[in-house]
Amino acid sequence: MEIFLTALAGTLTLGVIYAWHRYFYDYQITHNHLTVTWLGIRVRRIRLQDIESISKRRKFARENWANTWKSRHRILVIRKRSGLRRDIVITPQYRYEFRNQLEATMAKLSSSEAEGTRAESP
Repeated sequence: MEIFLTALAGTLTLGVIYAWHRYFYDYQITHNHLTVTWLGIRVRRIRLQDIESISKRRKFARENWANTWKSRHRILVIRKRSGLRRDIVITPQYRYEFRNQLEATMAKLSSSEAEGTRAESP
């Protein structure tokens, strides 16, 4: 009976931790990367140069970095150019603002790279 209660308590604890951990994912855009953090610890980093497209429609198998259980109107799908799992799902609170900020950062990065290549050529 004691083993059963210990196993039940362990299962319940793991279930609560699994349900609770999703609420602490955060998304940050840096100069070169889109970063997913959990409680301030970086758990996923995506190079901005590797992002092919950003949409709100899911297509295939994907990495799910959702920070809510009801993600219906918050989903953004990041499609990468390379990798085994090319689609990554994130759920920022304001998806269109986040998407615009991400696209602006990507455009700024690509324009600075283009200027750098023009400056290097004789």
